[in-house]
Parts: sequence; structure tokens; C-alpha cells
Amino acid sequence: MTTRRCLLRLLPAAWLAAACRQEELPSRYRLPEQPLTVITSSVQAADLVRQVGGEAVAVRSLIPPEANPHLWQPTAADHAAIRTADVFILSGLSLESRFQEDLNALRQGGLVVGVLANGLAEEDILQGPAKKAEPHFWMNPLLWAKAATEVGAVLAEASPPALSWFADRAHEYGTELARLHQELARRLAVIPARSRFLLSSHDSMAYFGKAYGLETRGLCPAGDAPPEKPSAELSDWTADHQVRTLFREHFTPAAAVLPLSRQLKLLGELPIFSLSLAAPGTRLPGASNELKVDSYLPALRYTAEAILGRLKDE
Repeated sequence: MTTRRCLLRLLPAAWLAAACRQEELPSRYRLPEQPLTVITSSVQAADLVRQVGGEAVAVRSLIPPEANPHLWQPTAADHAAIRTADVFILSGLSLESRFQEDLNALRQGGLVVGVLANGLAEEDILQGPAKKAEPHFWMNPLLWAKAATEVGAVLAEASPPALSWFADRAHEYGTELARLHQELARRLAVIPARSRFLLSSHDSMAYFGKAYGLETRGLCPAGDAPPEKPSAELSDWTADHQVRTLFREHFTPAAAVLPLSRQLKLLGELPIFSLSLAAPGTRLPGASNELKVDSYLPALRYTAEAILGRLKDE
């Protein structure tokens, strides 16, 4: 007679792993037998899916860390990866403007497609030059919490029995993001009024500025390389407000912005994270402790601490 142990030996290892995980979870949770294969466009979106999906997802970003997402040009391999996934998630607001595939056609082919910006209200979205929507809304953690809720709904569409798992984790992560926002708002409030002017290498800090009461400017649009010389308007703005620091996107070489810094009479530059995240395992010293800046929360904390540390003394 076949014993239970013998029978278990005949079952696929992945099924056994899923069954063991399920036994360890509260009864209200039903994880998919196999983790959902999720492809995202950006590293920020991939990090968000990991936070919400946990062990119920296997995630990969098509845009690598330390890369400008505005310059992403999908390859044939990217298109193939999307079509073999269970879920495809984009950020939206034209961040992936070079991705030209019809999302409705992908959905009709059986792929679950999510757009994080669909979780925002119209009044959440800032308008940039030429009245185009600013796409960098993850720089406001309260808006990223809304994106977490959107991720939970998209993942639940792909695996309806796991709805409670995704919804609860989205809520928990959203609560963590709200706590971070409250902390940053309290700490950044000490920056004096005369110093609440933030210059970054790329025009990607508008949502951060609105969230924390800072007026922001960028040397160039987020998808462009720094120009050879600053505009007259930017030169006047930095002079009028006695701006002394350039906050440089971490993947932009310091040498690329040094000539501009000299022309604007800036005293220094500091790296920040707004367009991407660091390579896996990267750690940088923060104000209070060392931060692993390859995921969203510590990268945002690092960025806020760098800004606070410089502007409060200017």
C-alpha cells in the first residue's frame, strides 16, 4: 500500500513547497500554488510588487537599476518576457513612452496588465512643462501608498483566491509609507524658509517638493543629459535664492554636472535617488545608520536625509 510519505515523494517539489507555506499561513490566506511571474518596467515598481506580493510573486524589472527609465527602449527579449509572464506592471503617466505595445491587446491575450498611476486621483497628478503629467509620483510616499493598493488589486486579478493576502500586505505597506511621510515631514520642517529651494540634476523632484514644502528646479528634463550651460532663468533662480548645492541623480557622473556647478557658483553636490535605485546590495551611510539603497524606502530616506543635512545649514 502506498503510504502518505511515498505519495508525497511523487508530488512536484514546487507543489510541496506551496503546500507547506499554506499550512504556515492564517486560514484566510490562499496563496497561488506557483508564485505569480510578474514583469515590471521600473525597479521602483518591482520593489513595490515584492512588498505587496511577498512569497506569492516572482518579480523582475525590465529596466535595470542605475538606469534612466525615460531612456528605456524595449528589446525583443523584453517583449518575450512580458508575453510569458502572468502579470505586467507599468508605472504610467508616460514614463514608459517608448513602450508602444497596445495594453488592451495584451490583456485580450490573457496577460494581466496593471498601471500604477491608475491608483491616483486627478488632483494627485502634477503638471510639468507643456502641461504634461509629471511621472515621478513615487517621490511622494503617500502617492506610492496608493500605488501599493493598485498593485494589490492587480495581483488579486491574476490570483483571486489570494485577494486577502495581497490586500492586507498592501495595507500594511501603505501604513509604513504613511509613517515614513509623517517622519520626513516633521524632520524637513526644520529647514528655514530662506533655504527651501532645491536644485537637482534632473527635473524629477516635483512631487517630493510639493509633499515637503520645497520649491524645486532641475538642470534638465528627466530624460535628457545635462546641458553645456544653464538657462538664464535657472541662473537667476539660483542666485536670487542663494542656492549652494546641486543634488545629483546617483547614476549621473559628477563630471557631467561639474561645469554647470561651477557656472552656477555652487559649493558642492550630493547624490540622491529619484529616477532609479542602486544596484543590489549597495549600502550608503545615512544620517543615523547605513542604508541599503537598493529598495524604495531606504533610498527615499537616504535622499531626504541628504537634502535635510545640506539645506538646514544653508
